[in-house]
Amino acid sequence: MKSSERSRSPRGAGRSETLVAVAVMLAAAVLVGASRPRLAARFHDLAVGSDVYALPSPDRAAVLSLGWRSALADLLFSHVLVSYGIHIQEKRRFEFAASYLDTVVELDPKFRAPYRYADTILTLGSVKPRAEDWNRARKLLERGMQEFPFDAELWTQAGQFMAYLAPGSLEDDATKQEWRIEGARRMARACELIGLNENVPFHCITAATILSKAGEREATIQFLERVLTVVDNEDVRGIALSYLQKTVDDSVRDRVQWRSERFIDVWRSDLSYVSKEALLVAGPPLDVARCSGRGPERVPGCFVTWRAWGEQSGRR
Repeated sequence: MKSSERSRSPRGAGRSETLVAVAVMLAAAVLVGASRPRLAARFHDLAVGSDVYALPSPDRAAVLSLGWRSALADLLFSHVLVSYGIHIQEKRRFEFAASYLDTVVELDPKFRAPYRYADTILTLGSVKPRAEDWNRARKLLERGMQEFPFDAELWTQAGQFMAYLAPGSLEDDATKQEWRIEGARRMARACELIGLNENVPFHCITAATILSKAGEREATIQFLERVLTVVDNEDVRGIALSYLQKTVDDSVRDRVQWRSERFIDVWRSDLSYVSKEALLVAGPPLDVARCSGRGPERVPGCFVTWRAWGEQSGRR
């Protein structure tokens, strides 16, 4: 009998340990279920007060990239896009967005996307942008235009930002006027580049309107003349001529129109089989007899640049 009782004692101890473990698990589950709602409510009430910027200055970040500048620029810009969305969702200001973008473009100046999205990230959010946000967005766009001098889309975007979006949020009237005029000049440059955007030529007329209202009469005339020379769209050309007629007197308008038509005549008579852009690159017809010898720029009828041809054509 004693031996049989001894053999049963380990089984009884094992069952009691199992019951204790089950009881502890049930008690833990009840405790978690009871405390979870209170902790969840407290967690949702918590809010981030401010951001932390842990990167060094842009020039030092370039050194710390150890040669992987483009890769680090991609990583940081991805972080900026994700953080921008989180800040909008949480209705907070993205405090160091400009600092991140400055570092990105310092790492990879030919990275086009940061320039394209700079004005949106810095000025379009759930919190009203500050004056410094507008200024830093402009600086980034200006650097983008330096890095991409022939990007018509970027120049158009920068011009619209300076001429339309930013002035409404600026307080000083003189500053607003300076931004509008500079924006018009940027759009004027985009009109010369044209590109694949069919709407760019129509922005040209808007740019001319801004320049005209600002009293930039000569700049308006020169700009409209370039539009008539570069743009092939007859609708845009008609709008440009109509606006030119409202801006200047008949004699100036006739002179500009005559010079534009003469350029087309030269194109058709000299190199009609090439595009207008190619003709502008090639230059005006060269009179070898007149331009031979010394000082060809002093010989009447010798034009080595379209500028010289245009100045001479203006004297009819």
